[in-house]
Amino acid sequence: MHRILIKNGLIIPMDGQNRVIKKKALLIEDNQIAAINLEETLIKEYKIDQTIDACGQVVMPGFVNAHTHIGWSSLCRGISEDISMEDYVFKLAIPLQEYVLTEEDIHSFSRLSCLEMLKCGNTCINELGVFMDGTAMAIEESGIRGMLGQDITDIDWQSFNKTLAINYDSKLKDQKIKEAIRIYDTWHGKANGRITCRFANDIPMFCSPQALAETKALAKERSIGVNVHANSEKTEIEYFKNTYQKSLIEYLADTGYLDENTNLIHMIHTADNEIDIVKDAGAHIIHCPLNLGKTADCAPLGKFYAAEVNMALGTDWVMNDPFEQMRFAIVLARVNSGNALLRKAYDCLEMFTIKAAKALGLDDKTGSLEIGKRADLILVDMNQPHIVPMNQHYDSVTNLVYNAHGSDVTTVIVDGMILVENGKATTLDEKKVMEEVNIRSNKVLNQLKNL
Repeated sequence: MHRILIKNGLIIPMDGQNRVIKKKALLIEDNQIAAINLEETLIKEYKIDQTIDACGQVVMPGFVNAHTHIGWSSLCRGISEDISMEDYVFKLAIPLQEYVLTEEDIHSFSRLSCLEMLKCGNTCINELGVFMDGTAMAIEESGIRGMLGQDITDIDWQSFNKTLAINYDSKLKDQKIKEAIRIYDTWHGKANGRITCRFANDIPMFCSPQALAETKALAKERSIGVNVHANSEKTEIEYFKNTYQKSLIEYLADTGYLDENTNLIHMIHTADNEIDIVKDAGAHIIHCPLNLGKTADCAPLGKFYAAEVNMALGTDWVMNDPFEQMRFAIVLARVNSGNALLRKAYDCLEMFTIKAAKALGLDDKTGSLEIGKRADLILVDMNQPHIVPMNQHYDSVTNLVYNAHGSDVTTVIVDGMILVENGKATTLDEKKVMEEVNIRSNKVLNQLKNL
């Protein structure tokens, strides 16, 4: 049994009590949190193998990133931010996914994203996409905790690109379902349980009713969740109204798709009655503030908060610093609602830790620092010019959320393993990973240009 003692830090447990634990140490035994007590007491009771001095640092749960696309993040930053949504979909996303990217590409880009995620303090991610073997290999190699959401989408893309008509391909649906089951059978529970699986329907408008129903049925059979982008585009809202005479959320509820194992991502254009439906179903809303802000969008966050729907935060893609995302979440909510006191620092931190873990069904394992939970935690150096002063007059959670950056994370531990030490990754060769992505991205984008 390997024991790590973390001493002299300010412990923010995120256990629902909105507190900071001072003058106590945290003990890790193998992959679990074993005790939080006085340092001298722990030293007397346990044989300590390694000690980390967290003086001047916050000790907190690692960020649980509730929505990611790690195979795309590094590839598309710098080329996707200042273009229209139409150009993104038809000139970038669809051509890359359908005609250019390979499993090896996704593996390479995912390794870089995992490196970035870890160095910014993310200890768990919830992925949605394709080429999940490449993604899973990167998660396994990096040591991060990861949930794989294999996409099951059955639209005939060639027909759609030519005519904008939505036609579904039943053979493609069967292939996608077969692939999702294979990914589940291959990866669910691997890496000492760090890797788990969900299923996903990327954009409901591009999924046939059969695909949506079969996806949910497969998930229920395996007692796992589903990820779905919802109410992201007005076009999709109009499609469901015209086709089914229902809103998207009404349709998903009526077909049994919504329950406590459903994650609804974005929810920008959401009506009041749909919020009630989501709450009654016990589904979760995943908010990705920075990317929404870039496209001049914001979900009705004040109404979501008022309804007490469980909300979690995700980075989505391109920029994966959770501290930046939290600040955008607070600012967007206040601008959108006109309420300058809407949600405070602790509320936002909850949405990136314990509430995010709840959305993934992992709140019994991660998201807070409690005895018996997995040792997924980070240390953040608060002795920085952009954070101090820090004394009895200042609230450490407020300072952390409003002023810290991912670059202030010094140590990252997942499942009891130190993955970032003194700001440097221990499982991935940072220089090699970055050099490989530079070469591979050049190749991929040249192929895209030549289509």
